[in-house]
Amino acid sequence: MQNPSLQEMLVSFHQEFLQISVREDAVTFETPGETILKQGREKSIPLVSICPPRVKAEDFFATMKQVAGVIKNFMPDLAADTEQIESALPVEPAGQEEFAARAFTPGVNLLTYLKSDVPPETFGFLLNHTVKPFMRQYAVNASKYFDPETWLEGNCPVCGGKPTLALLEKEKGGRYLYCGLCEVKWRFHRLGCPYCASPESHFFTVEGMEKYRVYYCDKCHGYIKTIDGARAGDSKLNLFWEDINTVQLDILAMREGYFNQQVDPQEPEK
Repeated sequence: MQNPSLQEMLVSFHQEFLQISVREDAVTFETPGETILKQGREKSIPLVSICPPRVKAEDFFATMKQVAGVIKNFMPDLAADTEQIESALPVEPAGQEEFAARAFTPGVNLLTYLKSDVPPETFGFLLNHTVKPFMRQYAVNASKYFDPETWLEGNCPVCGGKPTLALLEKEKGGRYLYCGLCEVKWRFHRLGCPYCASPESHFFTVEGMEKYRVYYCDKCHGYIKTIDGARAGDSKLNLFWEDINTVQLDILAMREGYFNQQVDPQEPEK
C-alpha cells in the first residue's frame, strides 16, 4: 500500500481537527474602553494585548487532550513526543489555571511551565492547535473591536501573529492578509513584504497552479503564498483549506532558501 503524501496527511489531520470546537462562551474578555481601543489602533497593538482572552483551565486541557489524540492518530511519528508532553503538563488545579492563562499571553514561553523537558517543536505544534479554536472564537466575539479595512499592518489585528496567506482581490486588486491562527483577514498594502516592510516585491508561479503566486523577500527571506483572485473563478474561497491544499508551494519556497515567517504562539512576537 502506498504511503499517503504530506498533503493527504495534512488534509486528513485537519478534517479531523476541525471537528474540535469550543462553545461561544468558552472565551471571555474584559470589554475594552474606547480610549484604550483608540490608543491600541494608534500604536498598532493587537487585541490580545488590550483585552486578553480568558479560558477556563478545564476547557483548555480537555481541548488539548482532543488535539493530542488527533496528532497521535494521524501523525504516528509524533505519538511518543506527544505522550511525553502530556506527561509533563501540570496536574494541580492552580498550575493548570496559570498554564491556561499564560497560553494566551504574548511572549510567554510555556516550556518553562512543564515538569520536564520535551521536544519543543512538537510542543509548539500541539499548543498551536489547542489555542487555535479558542482564538478563532475570540476573534468572532471581539470582531466589533477591530477594523480589518484600516489595520494595514503586517501582523494580525487580533492575535498579533504573522500571516500565512494573502489574497489579491478579483475586482480592485487590493491585497488582504490571512492569519492561520485566529483566521482573521485584513487589508494590507498592495506591494511590499508584510514581514519586514521591504518595498521589494518578487514572486514565482508554478505551471498548472497559476491561481497562486508565491511572493518572497530577499531581505528577510520570508515568503507568503498568495491567491490571485482574478484567476480563482467564481467559487467562494476558503482560505483555511487554500493554505492546507498548497503545501507543495511551501516546499518549493523552502527549497529555494525561504521560510514561513508565521510566528508560533511560543515566540515573543506573537
